[in-house]
Formats: sequence, structure tokens, C-alpha cells
Amino acid sequence: MKKTFLIFVIIFILYFLSYGTKVSIAALAKKNIKSQKSQLIYPYFLKRNPFQTFLYTKKPSVSFKVGEIPLLQYSLSSLKIVGIMERRGKYFAMIQTPGNRSYIITVGSIIGVNRARVVSINENRINLVENTYNALGQMHAVNVIMKMK
Repeated sequence: MKKTFLIFVIIFILYFLSYGTKVSIAALAKKNIKSQKSQLIYPYFLKRNPFQTFLYTKKPSVSFKVGEIPLLQYSLSSLKIVGIMERRGKYFAMIQTPGNRSYIITVGSIIGVNRARVVSINENRINLVENTYNALGQMHAVNVIMKMK
């Protein structure tokens, strides 16, 4: 009885050890396959675009506020000032789009296709600064004034 039990224990230990090594070898093989795949894949966004010019690489960083995105679809000449109001020393302006939708803007808002920033609002006009690029790719600011008609 002791011999059979001892043989059973030895077989069990040998089987357990061989099964454990098989699992660890399989796990190592999976890790090697995953590491080889990650080395072979090259993300497309890291590739350089051969047709992109080096002149216009700098883009102004813009953060959007709620309600500004529809105003970025229209040029400044197509927007119309409906009214300007003052509350506690702070001015607000109501801008109307060609589709007859109205939006309220304040100082710091961004409007227009070229993303002009509102610098100041007075009783009858809005002062904007628009960043544009010249032929050499250098950025310069252009002051734009929208007057209420």
C-alpha cells in the first residue's frame, strides 16, 4: 500500500511539474508574440507626411467655449451685430448669422472662419484680433472692427 501511494505521489508531482512548465512556456511564448507584434506595428500618425509644407506647421491653440462653435462656420463679413448691452460694467453683444440665428458673445469669444478673438466690446462696435499667415508662413495679427449699423 505504501509503495502504491508513494508511486502515485511521485507521478502526481512529476505531472504537476511538467504541467506547470508547459503553462509557463506557453505564457512566455504569448508574451514574445505580443512583443513582436508591437514592434512590427508602426502608428500611422507618427509617419511624416511628404506633402506637408514646413511653412504652416504652427497652428494657434484654441479652446472652445459653449456656443462658440456655430459662429466659427461663418466669415466675419456675413455676421451682423443685432445689439450690444452692458451689465455691471461688462459688455455683451448679440451676433446674428445668415441663417437668422442669434448668439451672445463676450470678451474672449472666438468667432469667424479665421478664429478672430473678441478683444473689446464698446457701445457701438466690437474690436477683434485675427491671426493670419503671410506668404512666408509667418503669423501676424490683424485688427478688425465690426460696427453696429
